[in-house]
Amino acid sequence: MSALALLGGRPVLDRELDESAWPLVEDADVEAVVATLRSGRLSWLDDTEVPALEREWASYVGTSQCMALNSGTAALHAAVAAAGVGPGDEVLVPALSFLASATSVLHHQAIPVFVDVDPGTFTIDPHDMEARITPRTRAVVVVHLHGLPADVDRVAEVARRHDLVVIEDAAQAHGAEIDGRRVGSLGDIGAFSIMAGKNLPTAGEGGLLTTDRPELRDRAEMLKMFGERATTSGPREYHALTLGWNYRLSSVLAAFTRSQLLRLDRHISTVRENADHLSTILADLPGLSPPVEPAGYHHVYHHYRLRVDPHEAGVDLPVGTFRRAIQDAVTAEGVPLIEYQNRPLPGQVLFQRREGYGRGCPWTCGHTDRDVTYEPEDYPRTLDVIRSSLLVGRRLCMASLLRRENAERVGAAFTKVFSHLDEVRDHAVTLDYQDPWLEETRLW
Repeated sequence: MSALALLGGRPVLDRELDESAWPLVEDADVEAVVATLRSGRLSWLDDTEVPALEREWASYVGTSQCMALNSGTAALHAAVAAAGVGPGDEVLVPALSFLASATSVLHHQAIPVFVDVDPGTFTIDPHDMEARITPRTRAVVVVHLHGLPADVDRVAEVARRHDLVVIEDAAQAHGAEIDGRRVGSLGDIGAFSIMAGKNLPTAGEGGLLTTDRPELRDRAEMLKMFGERATTSGPREYHALTLGWNYRLSSVLAAFTRSQLLRLDRHISTVRENADHLSTILADLPGLSPPVEPAGYHHVYHHYRLRVDPHEAGVDLPVGTFRRAIQDAVTAEGVPLIEYQNRPLPGQVLFQRREGYGRGCPWTCGHTDRDVTYEPEDYPRTLDVIRSSLLVGRRLCMASLLRRENAERVGAAFTKVFSHLDEVRDHAVTLDYQDPWLEETRLW
């Protein structure tokens, strides 16, 4: 093969990896939206699209209850409220996730307590979870990161011993399964995002909450609508029973998502086939580990995260430096590789400063009996994952692997780079590398 493109050679791709627009909008989606607009049923009072989406998603997931909201973060907040979490309570959250997994806890004046992750699955470690439970712990947020289900059965076993509510953050995992059971039905209550970048998208922002427990849905629904009991029959009471928000979803967005849902399984199947093909190629490269999929699990590959190991590759470099050099080299070949969450959640400024809503709330508002602090070093496996892993593509959605051609090209770029590891090492020694969570934060 020619020299690395990073050093002047010809790149594997003559153009950057094709990540066409997502969501894929077909005529049926446009017709569904237009029909909703023409129906005139655009208010929650007479809307038929949102209730239909709720029924269809509950049926798809395998739960008796579903509630649509205007974002995935709103769905998580509603799940936390439904779980009975209140000021000063603690909720366990994996240290590797998107911010909303933790801020949904803060939104209800409770305190996130972070948990380290399994280095192979990138999901919450049930053993570390149990070690961080205190008398204040009320719930655990289980994140199905990148589309791989977390080990909910083991988490639920621990949760039962300590009387905790299990909240599934399935924002990236629509259609993922364990032994034929779909995420969103595995815990007490589940929350999905349907923003336009997710595997099941809407035309903007939206969320879905699922549960088999009607009392949890009822509490979540009051939070969704100004603290009132929501009803489409009889006069509105205009009577708040609790503190609530306005988290209602538009009928137009629901119509778009209902149309997309008809193609979700087809897209999942295509992406899984292409991800498996790519993993087969990468598995032959020493020092490169594709995503894992435990027996009985059904990964939907919202993101394709892989890990590198310089020692297995026979390269005498620190892992972070090696990872950065591989990123530079593969990207130069036309395949973008990016970081996702370049610091653990407890390392973000929000948790380092603990200013919250102001004056330290909820950490210092008098409802907690211990000082919860956040040190990134307390989550060594999370740091190791961040230090050693990269995601394929720029879009952070399944579009990267919707085409077999993309899988082939990604595989070819890695194969070329790993056949030139001497050049990768030469590039690496020129880098001024620092672990990303130690880099100076840009504050404005």
